[in-house]
Amino acid sequence: MELNTLLLPLGIIPALFLLYFVIGSHDGKFKEGYIFLTFVAGIIIGAIIYLIEGMTLYPMLTGAIYLNVVIVFSLIFSFLEQLVKLAVLNMKKFSDEGLPLYGASFGFGFSSTLAPLLFGRTLELGWENAMLFVLPIAALMINGSTGMFIAAGIKRNMRKQYFFVAVIMGAVMWLYLLASVISSLIGYHIMSSVSAACALVFSGAIMYVTYKEGLPHAMMSRRELRKLL
Repeated sequence: MELNTLLLPLGIIPALFLLYFVIGSHDGKFKEGYIFLTFVAGIIIGAIIYLIEGMTLYPMLTGAIYLNVVIVFSLIFSFLEQLVKLAVLNMKKFSDEGLPLYGASFGFGFSSTLAPLLFGRTLELGWENAMLFVLPIAALMINGSTGMFIAAGIKRNMRKQYFFVAVIMGAVMWLYLLASVISSLIGYHIMSSVSAACALVFSGAIMYVTYKEGLPHAMMSRRELRKLL
């Protein structure tokens, strides 16, 4: 049984669930049409970006793999992904109080297409690599979080600072993802499982902090923020 085939639905369904969870407590503070638009745009753009990344990644996996190469590509991939989010969310049409939610929607849609990239090498399903199932979920949480984070930076007119932090968060996630997939491919299944677990914990922690601490402040207007000072 091909793991690639089984994981195709592990993108859209969890993405929609997480999106509903994030926007559920902010009813009336966003435009539903923009949520739909950014989610669909995320799916389309994410598929294109991951195709480009996959064409770069797979040749690398067929030869000798060095840590410095993995780190460089993690930074490049993250920079490209966060740059796309910044470009889309910086559009004037999205500049209302719901911008952080549009960032989450775009991020969830974007990463919903990741599974075919990660598992495009047709890994065989087995207990030894079952932890790979969590990687698409981890990617959803980190991309949704960085989407909200970048949107908050745009709203506060601190684009460069927030973009830089988002790139670092995305690069750390790519390190975990690549470590897990590469370890599985060469038969180091325990290391692969540990890396996948670290990816899930890291992305979950970032998602929790962004949703519980960052999002409420990001949804406030400048006048409301001044009252807190």
